[in-house]
Amino acid sequence: MNEETPLNPADVLGLPERARLSERLTKRLLRDQVGGDARSTPDRRLVDRAVASAQVVGILRPETILVPVYRDRGRDGTGDREISDIAVLHLRLNPKIATSDRRRLVELVQRAMPRPVVLFLDGPDLPGELALAFTHVSRTDPEKRTSVIDATITVPVTELPDGALDITRCDRTDLWALYRDLVRIAATAGRPASAALGADEAVQLHHRLAALHAELDAVAREAKRARSQQSRIALNTTAKVLRQQIATVRTSLYSADPSQ
Repeated sequence: MNEETPLNPADVLGLPERARLSERLTKRLLRDQVGGDARSTPDRRLVDRAVASAQVVGILRPETILVPVYRDRGRDGTGDREISDIAVLHLRLNPKIATSDRRRLVELVQRAMPRPVVLFLDGPDLPGELALAFTHVSRTDPEKRTSVIDATITVPVTELPDGALDITRCDRTDLWALYRDLVRIAATAGRPASAALGADEAVQLHHRLAALHAELDAVAREAKRARSQQSRIALNTTAKVLRQQIATVRTSLYSADPSQ
C-alpha cells in the first residue's frame, strides 16, 4: 500500500459498487453502542476523545458480493454461529491517541457487533490500520447483539501488498470463509508460508512473533545497561536464542518468496 494515498477501505477490499455505502455513524450512536446505557463511562469518554468521525463504508452480503451466508447449526441444532452480513467500518481518529486507547476502541467495536466486522482506522498521525477478530455471539446477551472475542489482530495497511485484501481473491465458499481468509492474509502480510497454513494458526504465529520481537528488544536494552561482562554474555546468549526462535516463527508464517 502507498503510505501517501488516503485510506479508502472500499477500494482496499475491491468492493463492487452495490456493496459500498457512505453511512455516517454519529458519536452518540457509537457511544451508545460501545458504552452501554450509562451516561458517562470510561468507554463512552474514550469514544468522545478518540474518534473524529465514523462511517459504514460497505456491507458484505450474498446479494452485494455473491458469497453465501454461513450457518453452523452445531451438534444440538441451535445455531452456534450464523453470518449473513459483515459490516465494513472506517473510524477516523483524532491526533495523539495512545496505542492502548486504540486497542481498547477496537475491542469495544468488535464486542459491540453481533457478527465479525472489518474495521479500518486512520488519522493525522496514523496512516491506516486494519483490525479483524474471530468472535461469537455472547451467550449471556439475551438480545444476541454483542459478541465475545476469541482472537483479534490489528495490522498496518501499509504492510500489505497492493490488492492483497481484494475480496475477489479470497475464499468465497461463504462469508465466514471469506472473513477467515482476510484474517489469514492480514496475519501473514499477504504472503502465507503455505496453502495449508490456517487462519487460527496464522494469528497465533503473528502474535508469537510480535512477543518474541518485544522480548528481544527488552533484552537488547538490558544488555546495553549491563555493567558486568558476565551479565552481557548471558544476555547476548539469550538474544541469540530469541533470534533463532524469531527465524523459526517467520519461516512458519511467511513465504520465502516475496511475490507470494
